Amino acid sequence: MTAMAGALAPDERTSLERRVIVSASLAHAGTHALELVYAALLVRIGFEFGADLAMLGAVGNAGTLTFGLFALPSGWLVDRYGPRAVMTLSMGSAAAFALVVALSPNLWLLAASLTLLGAGIGLYHPAGISMVATVASRRGVALATHGVAGIVGIAFAPGVAIGIAIATDWRVAYVAFAALAAGVAIVVWQISPDYETAQRAAAESGRAEQATPPARRRATPPPPGGWFTRPLLVLYAAAIGVGFIYRGSLTFLAVHFERELGVSLFGWNAEAIAGATASLALLLAVIGLVTGGWLSDRIALERAILPYAVATPFFLFAMGGVGGVGLLLAATGFAICSWAQQPIMNGLIADYAPPGMVGRSFGVWFLLVFGVGSLASSVTGVVSERWGTGETFVVLAAVGVAVALLLLGVAQGAERRRAALEA
Repeated sequence: MTAMAGALAPDERTSLERRVIVSASLAHAGTHALELVYAALLVRIGFEFGADLAMLGAVGNAGTLTFGLFALPSGWLVDRYGPRAVMTLSMGSAAAFALVVALSPNLWLLAASLTLLGAGIGLYHPAGISMVATVASRRGVALATHGVAGIVGIAFAPGVAIGIAIATDWRVAYVAFAALAAGVAIVVWQISPDYETAQRAAAESGRAEQATPPARRRATPPPPGGWFTRPLLVLYAAAIGVGFIYRGSLTFLAVHFERELGVSLFGWNAEAIAGATASLALLLAVIGLVTGGWLSDRIALERAILPYAVATPFFLFAMGGVGGVGLLLAATGFAICSWAQQPIMNGLIADYAPPGMVGRSFGVWFLLVFGVGSLASSVTGVVSERWGTGETFVVLAAVGVAVALLLLGVAQGAERRRAALEA
């Protein structure tokens, strides 16, 4: 975002940051709720259309691929027209396309409808996160709050969608979430700041960070070098692994719980227990977001992310080998460590972005996370069908090890640059 003349008054700044966080958080929750409805209803949709897990994974991949691909044009639109316009377009189009999904008469048209829905919600992330990351003065806390809203959408979507489907039909669940998206679109347009105001606030935040001594800065990015600095390229490589883990785990978490949890409760059937416990495990990821955001406001981002990145593959491996309460505990640990990385990683992308290209930098990031990473739906679908859902989480653990090694390399490079600046 380019600099604009004139500083915001303190009370105006406080009000602006509050509106930024509220509007982006609502849209984030709506985005992830719509994203997870299909995974929650996977088994019921399969029953209606006579499809196995491999086919259902491929159909889901149609929507998750465009979810990632449309991050790239979103980043360009954000830098040109501003976050508010893009967030409103995202939620409005998602509402319309969710209704199209509900009307799909066969598996092929369902895949086409999910493709459109994925494109709609895929516009959100570069817009919302670039606005929060560049405007908020306490960026770690703001990004954590934004992430908590996403967790709420992810955590409640399985339980709510399955509950509606049990009471009525899976199509009605999509209609309900379409109404949610339409309401969010209206609120975002009403309270989110216009483009020029957001630009001014972002310029002020950037000037304040540059005035901070090197030892106390929130990150140590490399000198300006456009898109091809080594640390930024390494972060983008890590994005593919992050997206693979994210998509693979969320697509088959509820199904894995249904098959392996083995817990009886209040006479509920296995499907209802799986949806409720998956929601519980994901909801506890709020702990990770809060600690990750808190830590990223206190120590260098490159250091803050390492303990969570190292712990994530251990919990994934445990999820593939245990059942019952052990599975629930391992899934909770994974959710906490995985989501704690979100505010830290978003801060790194904002700081390492080429000057004036924060929106496009997040566009590339989410293209890799949600686009390339979406291939996990097909890959893990094949693994789950042939060897079982447990083996899927073992594969994701191996990917997690690779991500941790890449982030260790970024941290080591930052330490060298920080030492040179302080010398």
